[in-house]
Amino acid sequence: MKNNSTLLRVCFLIGAVTDGLAILPMLLPSVGTLLFGGDFERLGVEYRYAMGIGASLMAGWTVLLVWGSLKPIERRDILIITIFPVVTGIILATLYGIQQHVIELWRSMPLLIHLGFVSALYVYSYGKSRNNDKKNA
Repeated sequence: MKNNSTLLRVCFLIGAVTDGLAILPMLLPSVGTLLFGGDFERLGVEYRYAMGIGASLMAGWTVLLVWGSLKPIERRDILIITIFPVVTGIILATLYGIQQHVIELWRSMPLLIHLGFVSALYVYSYGKSRNNDKKNA
């Protein structure tokens, strides 16, 4: 049980760090264009407004993941909710941005690989902890 708790806690904290770092390009357009391309000088108020809302939601999810890490076994379902709809939505939005030529594929690959890794880790950790619950029941 201790190993499951530690693994789940690590998952929560990886997610919290990921989301916390994601706030930076949302609030600092120069960081966003450095990572994803474009010209931050051309971004309008509509973009900044949308990113402000997105950054607030990302900050909230960061706090939720930290909270989950405090009782990882009891709150492990948050990991599944993080995969869908949160990570799935980010991946779909990124693929749409690539398809619409808003972002180049090579710039988005580190993000997509990271999100794939995080999702696989979450599913594995969640499943492992559930299987151990069944064995101990």
